[in-house]
Amino acid sequence: MANQPKKYTKFVATAATATLVASAIVPVASAAGFSDVANTNSHSENINALVEAGIIQGYPDGTFKPNQELTRGQVVKMLGKWVEAQGFDIPADYATKARFNDLAVNAKDQELVKYAALVADTGVFNGSNGALNAGGKITRENMALVLDRAYKAINKTTLVELAAEIEDVKVADLTTAKAEAREAIQALRDLGISVVENFNPKNTVTRGQFASFLNKTINTEAKEVELTVKEAVAVDATTLNVTLSDDTTHVVTLEKALEANVATEVTFKIKGKEYTATVTFKVEAPKVMSVNIVDGLTVEVKFSEAVLKSDINNKVSIQGTTLDTAALSEDGKTLTLNSPTAINVKDAALVVEPVRTAKDRLVKTAKYVSVVTYKDEVAPAIASVKAATKGKATETVTVTLTEAATADTAKINGQAATISKVEGKVITLTGVTVEAGKTHTVELFNVVDAAGNKTVKASKAFEVTVDTVAPTATIEAAGDNAILVTFDKPMNVASVEAALANGIIKDELLAAVTSDTAKVVANSNDKQFLVELKDNAIFANKDSRVFTVVLGGKMTDALGNKFAATTKTVTLTKDAAKPVATGYDIIVDEDGKVEEIVVEFNEALAAKSGINFGSIATVVNEEGKVDSKLNTLTGSVEKGSKKVSFKFGTPVLVEGKFAVTFNQNLVTDLALAANQSAAFNMTFDFGTAKTSTEFEMAANAVTTSGDTITVNFPTEVKGGAVAGSATDLANYTLDGKALTGATITISDNNKKATIKLAEGTITEDNNTAVLKVFNVQNLAGTKTVKAYEQTIAVQDTKAPELTSAVIIDNQTIELTYNEAVRLGGGTFASDFSLIVDGQAHSATLATPAAVVGKDNTLRVTLSAPINFALADTVNVKVIGNAAVTDKGARTNAQKLNIEVKAK
Repeated sequence: MANQPKKYTKFVATAATATLVASAIVPVASAAGFSDVANTNSHSENINALVEAGIIQGYPDGTFKPNQELTRGQVVKMLGKWVEAQGFDIPADYATKARFNDLAVNAKDQELVKYAALVADTGVFNGSNGALNAGGKITRENMALVLDRAYKAINKTTLVELAAEIEDVKVADLTTAKAEAREAIQALRDLGISVVENFNPKNTVTRGQFASFLNKTINTEAKEVELTVKEAVAVDATTLNVTLSDDTTHVVTLEKALEANVATEVTFKIKGKEYTATVTFKVEAPKVMSVNIVDGLTVEVKFSEAVLKSDINNKVSIQGTTLDTAALSEDGKTLTLNSPTAINVKDAALVVEPVRTAKDRLVKTAKYVSVVTYKDEVAPAIASVKAATKGKATETVTVTLTEAATADTAKINGQAATISKVEGKVITLTGVTVEAGKTHTVELFNVVDAAGNKTVKASKAFEVTVDTVAPTATIEAAGDNAILVTFDKPMNVASVEAALANGIIKDELLAAVTSDTAKVVANSNDKQFLVELKDNAIFANKDSRVFTVVLGGKMTDALGNKFAATTKTVTLTKDAAKPVATGYDIIVDEDGKVEEIVVEFNEALAAKSGINFGSIATVVNEEGKVDSKLNTLTGSVEKGSKKVSFKFGTPVLVEGKFAVTFNQNLVTDLALAANQSAAFNMTFDFGTAKTSTEFEMAANAVTTSGDTITVNFPTEVKGGAVAGSATDLANYTLDGKALTGATITISDNNKKATIKLAEGTITEDNNTAVLKVFNVQNLAGTKTVKAYEQTIAVQDTKAPELTSAVIIDNQTIELTYNEAVRLGGGTFASDFSLIVDGQAHSATLATPAAVVGKDNTLRVTLSAPINFALADTVNVKVIGNAAVTDKGARTNAQKLNIEVKAK
């Protein structure tokens, strides 16, 4: 049952010390009949009430043990039963997803596993450092906290909020409780759930005491409140997702469509009550939301909206990485690619080219450009271990790792195990018998992922799940000539195919009906099998037949549990209805030309190819004349599809409306006695063709060589001193900056612009510089380039400059430059002049060496010692540029005629 939360607000008590023990649950005296709970016991009434409600129970010997200390596991079960009784579902994944690190999903106490998942997911019970500690005792202060949280989960308000307007009743030892529990303890006292002045926060709780606390909490009432709109979000122009103040959600359809990106006040009704809210229908251009590298091998690209499956290939690139064919998620929003080797990149260009959207094929996502650094340095570990049997033991253990990896060897309980299969993250082990009812340990050695990260030894404890339940099956009609058999668990496919062969289907007189052997349904986890009838005469005398299906007892599930032989009946009804056309779709290319016309039908169709549109349809244009514009369309149908696809050999520009009459027998359904479509009419509205005012650049249209950039246009473009010229510097930027000082020339065929960067424009090598091209027009001036950007590699064009000279001793000088430098091939002495008091000195800068730790500094030994006087003015001047260059790819020679004063 889905949760139907109640609506509550703060309770205002009629008296400050009111005891709120309402009579929502009226117990019968001694209803539980526990031998150790007398009617005079102060907790008996509450114990009996909770027994009647199915929340607590006694022991097999007829006792309740009211004075026994309560464990945390018992609290979880009782609170879980209360929460469940209020309309909360047990989480569907309770048996596969552990909520606490010390309570396995396959633990023997499945009742505890189930209710632990429920109280964890509803926020009632959080545990300590991820552990439940089910056997530990619960303190009174922690009991107060979980009662407050449980009340909140059910009533949408806490006990603390409920007691907020009640004058506090004295709790003498409140300050001895931990700070986070004090409000809950005070609320229990104010609401009469606790009736003692000293609460004793650190003490444990007995079973009888907790029964009284819990029953009184259950029967504490709150008042209903007027609901308000907590949040209203526009999903589309006419649909809102509304959350009310009780946290319930509702889908609301508006009568009038919202204007995009405008805050609008709207009024709507929910369950007959009128609400008002201000909402904004936000519409953004489609874009890449994120690009992530997963497990070192997989790249995931997420889009803001669904993209077109036919336009996803060759759209994603990472510099220095090979990516395989892209795969698109079912919702069309996630693109997944894999690398055959571990991805290891630094400052690599990551590009996602524009992709057409599924909603409008003329609209593309914005180009995405980023720089990515990635290296997988996390070693693989064991995520989970599974083993199951129908008996006492199994020899198959499945280990799931945190990422795809291999292992050298494996052990189970110290015995060598065989690695029989490795599929990505999953490693299957065999060869060691593991018994149910015991805890086992699996060990994997030298677990290595694709990036080479190694875990020398990975281990994990596990238990064997016992499944001795026989599989069951249901059957249903699948059309008028097939039967679908569905089992409640994965089956041994070979055993099912052997059992469900020709002869298992009987007619009303129990005579065999010819059928194919059952075939497992793809992606059904080996649970569904389809049996097709092959007797074309089954509807010869009547339109409805009742068949008996013999399900043999030789079938087994994947663990070997045997299916109990049985028979089941199913009714097949003749399909005599002709397939009916329900609509059409027109698919156009980027220029608005028609690529394809799709006619949709109401049911699955038989395969058909080579349908000539001109021979199966008559087309009349808006002038009332027969038109042959669509005659060259060729159609086809894939088996099982509900669509007929008509395509042009090359896209054709089509405008206006056309009345189309389709002849009978265009398509055939998949019924046993196949039905063909009747003649029908449709009006195709192609609208007014969109004339594009833009032209697009091809991917990777820009190339570089040194300080030269070449831009290749797909069409002839303007050049010279005119608007929209490809030689206008204003129509380009590099990393967001103007190409100041550059020169641009146009090729003879007007399709190539060559940009020569100015000397010194680029100050360092950059493999991910972004060049943008815009405003360039075609030669006719009718179209402008669609803004284009591409990452390119550019090289440092700036010459290094000498910035300082320092005299170390009478024969040593250190020269420092404004960037990293290295020695070139020239003669060092001839590139510098030493000037003392204005006169060139005979000593030369002869022997250079780089200074360790300073890649922009050279230590030079003079050809002869000089006794520098303090009053001397010593300068160093660059007179040649062969000996020193920078460290860039272009090795720019040092700048000439730089003169610095030595210090």
